[in-house]
Amino acid sequence: MTRIFPSTSIMLIIALFGLSPSANANDFPTLERVKYVQECMSLNGGPTYVNMYGCSCVLDKIAAEMSFDDFVHADAFARLRNMRGERGGYFRSSKDSRSARKELTALRDEATQQCFVTQQITRVQ
Repeated sequence: MTRIFPSTSIMLIIALFGLSPSANANDFPTLERVKYVQECMSLNGGPTYVNMYGCSCVLDKIAAEMSFDDFVHADAFARLRNMRGERGGYFRSSKDSRSARKELTALRDEATQQCFVTQQITRVQ
C-alpha cells in the first residue's frame, strides 16, 4: 500500500490550482459583474431572463480574455472619451487609450455576437 504524505498532497493541490486556466477569469468582483449586467440589460430592452443570460454571458467571455484591472482601465477610457477639454484629450487620443478601447470593443462585439444579446426572441403562437 502506498502512503501519501500530507506535504505531497498539498503540493499536488497547489499545482492543480496553478494550472487552472479559469482561475484568472474569476477575478471580477461580484458587485462589478452585477453592475455590468444591469447596465447591459437596460441598454438592450430591460430586465428579462434572456437579457440577463446574454449580458452575463458577454461579461463571462470578456473576463476569460482580460483581467479585471485591464477591464477597468479600458472601460474608463471608453466611458471618458467624450469628456470635454484638455482632460478628455488623454482619454480620446492617447496611444494607451486607443489600444485599450480597441481591445475592449473587439472583445465586447465578439462576445455580443456569440451570446445573442442583440437578438430579440419572440414566441410564435
